[in-house]
Amino acid sequence: MIFSFHFKKKILFTDSLCRFHSKELLQNRLSGKTSTNMKLIVSCEDTGALKVVTAQHGVDTSRPAPKDDPNAVAPPTITTHATGYSRKSRVVHMVKSPKTGNIAVTRSDGSVQVYDTAKLRNNEVCNDDSELLPLLSEHKNVIPESTNKDNEVFVDLAVDDIGRLLTATNKGTLFIWSSEEKLSDNPANYQLPLKPNEVVETFQLHPGKTDDTLYIAYGGKETDLRIVKLPTSSGHSETPEIVFAAKNVSNSKLELRVPIHIKKILFDKSSTPENFKLYTFTQWGDLRFYDSSQGRKPRYSKLILPSKGPVTNAIWMNDDFVVTNTSGIVEKVNSTSGSQVCQFKDHIGSIQSLFNFNDSILVTAGTDRYVRAYNNKTRDCIVKVFVGTQSNAVILLEDSETLGRHKANIIGDRALESIRKQEEYMARKASAAAEDSGEESDEDELWSKLDSSSVTQRRKRRKITLA
Repeated sequence: MIFSFHFKKKILFTDSLCRFHSKELLQNRLSGKTSTNMKLIVSCEDTGALKVVTAQHGVDTSRPAPKDDPNAVAPPTITTHATGYSRKSRVVHMVKSPKTGNIAVTRSDGSVQVYDTAKLRNNEVCNDDSELLPLLSEHKNVIPESTNKDNEVFVDLAVDDIGRLLTATNKGTLFIWSSEEKLSDNPANYQLPLKPNEVVETFQLHPGKTDDTLYIAYGGKETDLRIVKLPTSSGHSETPEIVFAAKNVSNSKLELRVPIHIKKILFDKSSTPENFKLYTFTQWGDLRFYDSSQGRKPRYSKLILPSKGPVTNAIWMNDDFVVTNTSGIVEKVNSTSGSQVCQFKDHIGSIQSLFNFNDSILVTAGTDRYVRAYNNKTRDCIVKVFVGTQSNAVILLEDSETLGRHKANIIGDRALESIRKQEEYMARKASAAAEDSGEESDEDELWSKLDSSSVTQRRKRRKITLA
């Protein structure tokens, strides 16, 4: 009796906790169900629109869905937003603001836009799907049409921790808005130092707080790595100051000059304005590490992609890199040694976009028209959805499993153990009731057979006596 009293008391305590912390999420965690959704925003190269994909973990549209399976994963839902554009005004870059959660995009027609994601994140219901991802602010013709004819295009996009938006062109023009919500204002613009015939293909903003001072690293084809310090004056008429200029690697064994072609730049997490540490990824699949305190040449240069394939994108994932190329290779590389850690397989064609969600989920998109999400620890593909268009930008807006795991962890293991014991108790009780009902039915059947046999014997005796 004492045990049952304490057990009932524990169950009541658990039920009261579940009212505040989503009992359904805890039960899904206990039973291993994957009924959680993730929301992704994908750019469409063909139409210039944005698609919102809502999918459950385990969905794979490349395989036929099983019929008459109650545990089958529901098909994904895809809605189209930001319509009215074309391939000539397609999205070139797309980033998520660390301050507000909104998304900023640059388009091939020279415009910069910011879309509000609050309704999507709050799961609001609207009569029109276009209202779920409204345009928050826009600046048209950042690159004028006259210069756009000279093939001036955006090369990168960034939003810092305080909401400043930065973008640059291949001719070295850098634009900065003080707030992502004020794109209608004229931006501050700077000219990055370039020599004749040099172009910019990528830039990277130095992470962390630097007392309102911005440090920009950039490079490109025959444009070796440089880091500039932007002026802090209000007039913005000064030229950015070069604080670090890298030197090329030594000549090859045949005494031939090694060509320069930087495709991606990433700052090390321990980099400071006093001691810059950063990595570059080249057109020929090389990884190079620079330490400004050790000199201007790279401390090491290592081939990380097979067959010297061009690097299309690279991002941080925990303390490693995830690097892609044009032949479907997505691999994780150790940042210290440059050696391969693992690969995320099942890709075809060029992978244009990577997204890191809380160091737990890796999202990829490219020319094969599929969007994939991988578990970073197990490398399992947890979501694979056909979106019907090539894409060069993808963002994972939210994943409810991560939120559910967080809520379950708030309650703790004791409450989870109580729920588990409660479910086991109810299961034992149900099985015992089924056994009791089965035994009673067997006894009734036996007595009915005995009664019927006795009746037939009496009838036979009566017939014999009558005869």
